[in-house]
Order: sequence, then C-alpha cells, then structure tokens
Amino acid sequence: MTAYRRRRPHGDRGSAALELLGVIPVVVVVLLLLVQVCAAGYTVLATNQAVRDGARAHSLGQSVSTAVDHSLPGGLDAERVEVAGDTVLVEVRVPRVAVLPTFTVTREAAMPRTDR
Repeated sequence: MTAYRRRRPHGDRGSAALELLGVIPVVVVVLLLLVQVCAAGYTVLATNQAVRDGARAHSLGQSVSTAVDHSLPGGLDAERVEVAGDTVLVEVRVPRVAVLPTFTVTREAAMPRTDR
C-alpha cells in the first residue's frame, strides 16, 4: 500500500471532490428540467381529458365549468373555460418547478349537441 502512494502524484489529491462539485449543479438542473417536463406532460393529459369531459357535458346540456373542474386532478385549476357553439376551450397553467418559466396548456374539443 505504501508503494502505491509513492507512485501517485501529489498534485491530484482532492481532484475527484472538485470534479464532483462541478457536476452537481448540472445534475440538479437536469433533474429540475426532467420534473418540469413530467409536470407538463401530466398537465397536457389532464387538460385533454378535462376538455373532452367539458364538451360532453355541453352536448348534454350540463354545466361545462363544473365538468371541467371535476375532471381536473387536485393541484390543477382551469384558468379559462370558454364555450363557442359546439366547441369548448380549456386553458390550464402547468405547475412551476423551482425558477423555471411557467406556461399554459390550451386545448379545445367539439361535440355535437344531442337533443332529447
């Protein structure tokens, strides 16, 4: 073991710790971006389902905003719900992760009105 220590240059001592300190911020940023992408994907899927449920409620003569609110999972709220003819538009803000910018998801769906 002492022979190994003699062969190793003394100038490399602690370089692994410094390299690790340099990589940690990059890993943290990549993880934050990954969480933000997952949150955006989750919001897109939830908004798609909510706008379909809202269009279905509108076609049946029920409250669109109630259907959208019941369809969206906890933590997501519809910022805008509009009805124009047979078309329903829903806008939901993507949850923000850390200091990354925020954006909204807008979806619209149309379903013909059923007359009973």
